[in-house]
Amino acid sequence: MKGMVKQMSKLKKQISKIISYVYPRYVFHLEILAIVLVFIFALLIRLNFVFNMNHPELVTDAYNYDVMTKQFLDKGFLGYLSDEPNAVITPGFPLFLSIIYSIFGYENGSPLTQVRVIQSILGSLTCILMYLIGKKIKNRKVGLITAISYAIYPAFAWSNSLILTETLYNFLFFLYFYVQLIVLDKKTPVLSVICGILFAAAVLVRPLVFPLLVVPFIYDYIIHKDKRIIKSFLFTAAGTLLLMIPWWIRNIVTLNKFILLATQTGNPLIAGAFPYYSADISKYNVENQFLSGIKYIMEGFITQPLLYLKWFTIGKFNYIFGTAWFHPPEDFTFLRSLWLFHYVIISLGWLGVVFSIIKNRHVLISIFIILLTGLQLLFVPEWRYAYSIIPFLMLLMASLIDYILWSSKPSDT
Repeated sequence: MKGMVKQMSKLKKQISKIISYVYPRYVFHLEILAIVLVFIFALLIRLNFVFNMNHPELVTDAYNYDVMTKQFLDKGFLGYLSDEPNAVITPGFPLFLSIIYSIFGYENGSPLTQVRVIQSILGSLTCILMYLIGKKIKNRKVGLITAISYAIYPAFAWSNSLILTETLYNFLFFLYFYVQLIVLDKKTPVLSVICGILFAAAVLVRPLVFPLLVVPFIYDYIIHKDKRIIKSFLFTAAGTLLLMIPWWIRNIVTLNKFILLATQTGNPLIAGAFPYYSADISKYNVENQFLSGIKYIMEGFITQPLLYLKWFTIGKFNYIFGTAWFHPPEDFTFLRSLWLFHYVIISLGWLGVVFSIIKNRHVLISIFIILLTGLQLLFVPEWRYAYSIIPFLMLLMASLIDYILWSSKPSDT
C-alpha cells in the first residue's frame, strides 16, 4: 500500500513537471496565434478600404503633402504650400512619403495605392502594439479586447486610405509608449535612448505631444521615489535630441532662425480662439500667430468669461469626441454598422479614467488622456483630433470590462 502511495506521488510530480513545462509554451503559442490572427483580421479590413473604395481626388492637407513630397524629391527642399523652404509643418510625414515615392516612382502619378497599403500594414501593426500595451498594464484579456477594438474601430480602419499623418503617427507614438512602459520598469540606457528616438519620430510627424516627454518620468518619480529614473530621463532626452537636432540645424541653416517644431501651430490656436467659430480667422493673419492666439484667448476670458469657459471645456470637448471621424463615400457601407461603437469607447473610456483615478490604477494612461485632451482643447477642435486619444480610452475601456467581468487583479501601471 505504501509502495503504491509512493508511486502515485512520483507520478503526480512527473505530471506536474510536464504541465509546468508544456503549459507556458502552450499559452505562448496560443498568444502568438491570437496576435497573428488579429493582425491578419485588421489588415483585411483595412485593405478592403484600399482596394474596394472609390478614393476621391486629393484635397487640402493630402494634396499639399503630395505636392510637398514631389517638390522635395525634385528640388531638394521642404516647403509646405510654398516654392521656397519653410518650417510650416514638421517633416516626418513628407519624408515618410518621399521614401515610398522614391521606391515606387512617381513619374506616372503618385504611388498612392502603395502608400495606402503600407499605412494599412502600419495600422495593423498598431493593433499588435495595443495588445502588448494592454498586456503590459494588466493582462492578455485587456490586450486582446484593446487590439480587436483597434482593429474594427471604423475611423482607424478607414483612415489608412487617407494621405494624412494619423496612421503613421499612431504607429510611432504607441510604439514609443510601449517602450516607455518598459523603460519605467527596466531603466536601461539603451532602451531609454530608443524611447527618446521613437518619441522624437512621433513628434516630427505631429508635434503637439512634445511637452509630454517628461510626464512619465515625473509620474514614476512621484510614485516610486527612485532616483534612477532621472538617469533614464536623461538618456531618453538624449535620444530625442539625436533625432530633433538635424531638424533644428536645418532650420537655422536654411531659414536663419531657430524653430523648435513648426510655425503652423499658431494658426490652429487662432482658429480655436473664438467660441463656436464666431470670427473670420482670415482677418487674423498676423505675423506671430501663436502669441496673438494666446492674446485673443486671454482677452476673451476677461471680457466674456462664461462663454469662453464653456467653449474651452464642454464646447470643444463635444466637437472633438461628439462623433466619429468616419467619412467614406456614401455608397461604401462597410463598417457603418459599427458607428455606435465610437460612443461605447468614449463612454466606457472616460468612465475608465474616473475609475482609474479613484482606484489608483493605470493612472499614467489617465494622465496622458487628460493632458492630450487638454492640449487639443487649446486649439481648433475637430473630430480627427481625438484620433490619438481614443486608443488610450480603448485601453481603459478594456481594463474596466476586465474588472467588471473577471475582477482580475490589475498591475500598478
